Amino acid sequence: MSNPPGRSSSREKLLDAAAELIATHSVQELTLEGVAAAAGVTKGGLIYHFKTKDELLGALVERMSQELDQRSRAKAAQRGDTTGALLMALVDDTFDMPPGEKRLLTNLLAAATSYPHLLGPVQQLYNRLYGELTQAGPEAGLALVVAAALDGISLMELLNLHQFSPEQHDAMRQVLQRITQRFE
Repeated sequence: MSNPPGRSSSREKLLDAAAELIATHSVQELTLEGVAAAAGVTKGGLIYHFKTKDELLGALVERMSQELDQRSRAKAAQRGDTTGALLMALVDDTFDMPPGEKRLLTNLLAAATSYPHLLGPVQQLYNRLYGELTQAGPEAGLALVVAAALDGISLMELLNLHQFSPEQHDAMRQVLQRITQRFE
């Protein structure tokens, strides 16, 4: 999620630097000074955009939530912008998540107990997604189950409750893809 092409503003550089530091260390180790240094700006430049660590973390989670949503919806649009296309995009995003993104999400999830305000943008994302899936017609329940299964798989791995083997990933992915095809 860091350093996509076209990001040049100081604010975006600061968010990219914070994401990289959190992915490689933790939220607890994150300092405004460290973010400023990693972004190549002064602490005053950072304070101009983010007065506190909380503001910085909130902006990072907001950006990540938007990027995850936009990525899934762009993939869905390429496939026909249906409920099935959105679910298939979510299947792909779940099983193809880059390691750096997994580390960042893992560390942000761990920080949510100390920084509960970080959950707001994520809750909005889920409320929108699950609300949309509720409108999926007669198969709405099945669409909700697929999304919830994907979230469960992600959380099990992100929280290190269980690490699925590549064979297990393949088996789950195939089943979820077959179910998702019912919506296309």
